[in-house]
Amino acid sequence: MKKSVFILGMAVLAAACVKKPVPGTEGPVVVPESKPTTNLEVTVDNRFGTEDLSLGDKWYITPNGDSLKVDIYAYYISNIVLNGPDGSKFTEPESYHLVDESRVGTHKFIIKDVTPGTYTSVTLMIGVDSLRNVSGAQTGDLSPQYGMFWDWNTGYIMAKLEGVSPQSEIEQVLYHMGGFGSEWGVLRTVTLNLPSQLVIKEGKTSHMHVENDVMEWFQNPVKVDMKKTYLLTDKYDVKMMADNYADMFSIDHVE
Repeated sequence: MKKSVFILGMAVLAAACVKKPVPGTEGPVVVPESKPTTNLEVTVDNRFGTEDLSLGDKWYITPNGDSLKVDIYAYYISNIVLNGPDGSKFTEPESYHLVDESRVGTHKFIIKDVTPGTYTSVTLMIGVDSLRNVSGAQTGDLSPQYGMFWDWNTGYIMAKLEGVSPQSEIEQVLYHMGGFGSEWGVLRTVTLNLPSQLVIKEGKTSHMHVENDVMEWFQNPVKVDMKKTYLLTDKYDVKMMADNYADMFSIDHVE
């Protein structure tokens, strides 16, 4: 019994003799270096020819000579890629942006954490890619609350234009662009050259100013006659309109 007590006492003494680190002397704490954010702010200006687009209170004349008052105008820009002169690319992750003329807050969006470098063109998709179309209703700009989602089978409305026209048989113009398959495919990918080099610098926000011309819906390659085409009723109509508006974007300037 005395031997056991002796052994226990020695164990306690040994434990008491183990050095404990003094608070604050354990060594330097390594804090990861924060990387300056490098963002690109994109501003989109919707126009009708040389005029600013105004909803519900202004008449415009189409290339066919038809009168049009626009009430609703919205579209998706997605899959944005910045292209460098040397073949380098920056691809925006989760790249889905809804631009709605009625919501001023959607006329600007930020592309975050862009790789510093020089870029000479931008590639984008008009609409929402096929993968997201078959993934059901989603969140953010892809939320169905914005009225740009039909259902799980037909997917998203890539672009929408509604208005009134005295030339229309029903006095309305209703263009809802949807379809991502080969038969009803309205997705269009375009590459836009920048008017000057876009130099992205670390820790600095750069700017790109994009113009969207609604008039392009009504011309080139097909001039639209509102008496005949006030609704898009078949796959040929929607493909024609998608080919028309494929060139509705241009880059005004970069900073």
